[in-house]
Amino acid sequence: MPNNDLAIRFTEEKYATKSEVARDLRISSVDAFWNNIQEYRRNFYHYTPLKTIDKNVLMFCGCPSVIGVVNGVENKLLRVNRSFSGLFAHPTDVRFFQDNCFSLCLKFVSDKYKLDLDENFYKSLVRKEFQQIDESVKPVANYLKALEYVARAHVNNIDEEYLAALYAKVIGQEELTSFYRVNEDTNPENRVLIDRIYTCAPTKFIGPMMDSLFSFIANSSLSAGVKAAIAYFYINYVKPFDKYTDEIALLIAKSIICHDSLGELGVLLPLERLLSEDPTNLVKMITEVQKTSDLTYIVNYFYEVLSNNANEMLDMMANLNTEQLKADFFKVDEPVKEEPKVEPVKEEEPVKEVEVNVAPEEEKQQNKVTYVQEELAISYIPVALDEKQACLVEQDLLERDPSLRKGEAHFYARHCTKGKKYSIAQYKKAIGCVYETARTSMDHLAELGYYRKEKIKNKFVYVPIARN
Repeated sequence: MPNNDLAIRFTEEKYATKSEVARDLRISSVDAFWNNIQEYRRNFYHYTPLKTIDKNVLMFCGCPSVIGVVNGVENKLLRVNRSFSGLFAHPTDVRFFQDNCFSLCLKFVSDKYKLDLDENFYKSLVRKEFQQIDESVKPVANYLKALEYVARAHVNNIDEEYLAALYAKVIGQEELTSFYRVNEDTNPENRVLIDRIYTCAPTKFIGPMMDSLFSFIANSSLSAGVKAAIAYFYINYVKPFDKYTDEIALLIAKSIICHDSLGELGVLLPLERLLSEDPTNLVKMITEVQKTSDLTYIVNYFYEVLSNNANEMLDMMANLNTEQLKADFFKVDEPVKEEPKVEPVKEEEPVKEVEVNVAPEEEKQQNKVTYVQEELAISYIPVALDEKQACLVEQDLLERDPSLRKGEAHFYARHCTKGKKYSIAQYKKAIGCVYETARTSMDHLAELGYYRKEKIKNKFVYVPIARN
């Protein structure tokens, strides 16, 4: 019984490592306790198709305390989504918020490369105000291009083709001349025979291991954040590229969150903080996963960062809403303009009347007045939702259908009148995205049964389908 209490304590109260158990119990050998802890955890294991280099299956422990953390952060991200929806009533606030988030992401990237750049530089870069970019800041500029790619291609499948396009953006090449790493890591740790901790995967394992990752991303029923955390670990573990592995791991994690949860909003999460922080804790977590094949350590670590990200975004949006309320409350009415004084018109001398004899018939015609009744070509008033109602519909759609993206729900809530025909150009203008994103989003809405796709001459239109 005491052993079972310890199993619950070191799993539910704190998901401890073996060394942490020994430290807290203040004994050197904890094998018996550790075996009991693992036995308890096995009741909650989710086994993945991913394997370590030594062919051990990686698993995730979905015990009550861990699932509670996951659900808590997922709910917080839903609050972020709701708050972001509320900003659309003020397009200037949306742009300001997006610029701030992108700038924060880029700041953490520049911190990694020890670049001394100010906030104005990041905002100018985001707004495309530079004609030329200095070579020293190319890693930051290229990373922004990769973020923009994730935003517009978030509905694409995350596979090797997607990874190649992302990697090309990060390294600043239009076409890749090489892809996966071909050189072995010469680190002495890779030659240890017992309890080996790999610094990267041997080159012959890279392709198969990455294929397993793509299969996991596509087919796993785990939540978006958990899949993102696992993918982040696995890419850092395999190290498929000679450089920029950290950035690629983060971008793939963001892509999963965008694809499965938040839509384009996921790109704005400042996960890049992981690039600039002391890597000691991350290395410790990655090492612990290698030793135990338990991905829960990295999931807990990642969710703490994700929770802090959500708090940052909520604070930013709360500040924007506060400023908007202040602006509305203290708004000063424009002074009423005084009417210009009108000088009295001088009376003119009366004009002498001249009598004109008019025939009776002509007099009738002159007194006849014709009234013309103007009529509209349509005999109905078009149905429309006001912005408040549209926001409510949008949020309801997101909560009912997790497969919907943020932009898709925003557009559909305002363009769902039966009998009307909507175009890709309308989506592009309403959301402010590129044409390709608009096309894939409208096709995705059609696949989900929100629209029926029809072709009129050489143009596709989308007709709302009646839904309960």
